[in-house]
Amino acid sequence: MYDIQAIQRDDGVAIVYIRKPPNIPGLAYRTFASLADNGIDVDLIVQPSFSSAGGTMIFTIHQKDAEPARDVLTELFAAHPETEIEIDPCAVKLSVAGEGMQGKPGVAARVFKCLWDAGVRIINISTSEIKISMLIPQTDADKAYDALVSGFEI
Repeated sequence: MYDIQAIQRDDGVAIVYIRKPPNIPGLAYRTFASLADNGIDVDLIVQPSFSSAGGTMIFTIHQKDAEPARDVLTELFAAHPETEIEIDPCAVKLSVAGEGMQGKPGVAARVFKCLWDAGVRIINISTSEIKISMLIPQTDADKAYDALVSGFEI
């Protein structure tokens, strides 16, 4: 009914929050180029708006890159003392994917109900036509994964 082909779990994720970044042209480019130049791979970007005053840039990296990323970002934003860098090194990314879910009402609701029933807190959500990815606390990873597998009978 929901055409879900896979539930993927990616442990070892760190969530990076850049709070109150400066509102300057090229901010996203400078941020992600600086990380790339230092060999830090960015995975999931959850960004409502780079231009809003007091906004937050949010993205994920590998846990092993948390401290190097903090160093790169601290240096990058040194001239902007209002900017805060926070890295949560204890997250898991769960993704529900399937080409058949496009145009099927209720898939997202079903995903979130499975997690709600299991008592899982969702930190962030990112979607596309064929994938719903959620960042959750590492402590909830097993029960979240099991709830999705059971809820979608995969």
